[in-house]
Amino acid sequence: MRIKKGSEQAYRTAHENVWDSVIQSIDRVRIHNYSIYMAGQDLYSYFEVEDLALAMADLKDDIENQKWQTFMAPLMEINAGIKDQASVYFEEIIHI
Repeated sequence: MRIKKGSEQAYRTAHENVWDSVIQSIDRVRIHNYSIYMAGQDLYSYFEVEDLALAMADLKDDIENQKWQTFMAPLMEINAGIKDQASVYFEEIIHI
């Protein structure tokens, strides 16, 4: 994901106040240990989940997640892409 230049602080502020309904949706699909990292305008997220495909399918149609994505869209240059499957998921090679 990538934030529009100049939107870094607004993005941080929004994530200091993530809606409870969005957190509940994330919990419902059993995502945990969720973090977002920022490097300039680039964002990288890390989370743990048993079944990635199932969790993403559920979130893609989740009304609260859709509202949050719409709310965040003006700040984003590249969106998360759950609905349009633009997200890139890395394959784990090693875990110690």
